[in-house]
Amino acid sequence: MNLSDSEIISVILKNPSRGMKILIDTYSATVNAAVRGRLSGVCSYDDIEACVSLVFTEFYFHIDQFDCRKCSLKTYLSVLARNKAIEEFRRTVRKNGQMYDDDEALLELPDSFNLENEAERRLTEQRLLRAVDALGEPDSGIIIRRYFYAQPSRQIAAALGMSDAAVRKRISRSLAKLRLILQDETDAH
Repeated sequence: MNLSDSEIISVILKNPSRGMKILIDTYSATVNAAVRGRLSGVCSYDDIEACVSLVFTEFYFHIDQFDCRKCSLKTYLSVLARNKAIEEFRRTVRKNGQMYDDDEALLELPDSFNLENEAERRLTEQRLLRAVDALGEPDSGIIIRRYFYAQPSRQIAAALGMSDAAVRKRISRSLAKLRLILQDETDAH
């Protein structure tokens, strides 16, 4: 049964246990990929599973923050999963007293942190997510896998049953489309 995002939300609101089962069945692979991509090699299997569960729990308790007009459920859950995984990564690294050179920036706020700049960054991120969503499938999925999950094109190709060259070509075309979408939106404001 393929339900639209708004239909899934409607089922969750009417029958939470059934609706959440549909949501988890539909998007567990997406959420798992986002969390595992960030936490593999750093957290235990149980911690990773707990983080995945937390994503769905957070979504349920803050379902009112999701707006079908702004982005798809897939995109929303992907970003939520990425953020929860980063939080878990930070907690685990602090707890274990570890430091990762490439992730050190995640652990501390820079001296130059500016709330106004952070708000602007979040608005830009929302615009970008809407633009990615506007690409449609499979292009939006490919872009999310490449730039949100940092998956190499050969891994994306294998997962989608495409050739590596086809994935790279779709990425190139999608980035050009994104530039146009974002430029048109900027010109409109």
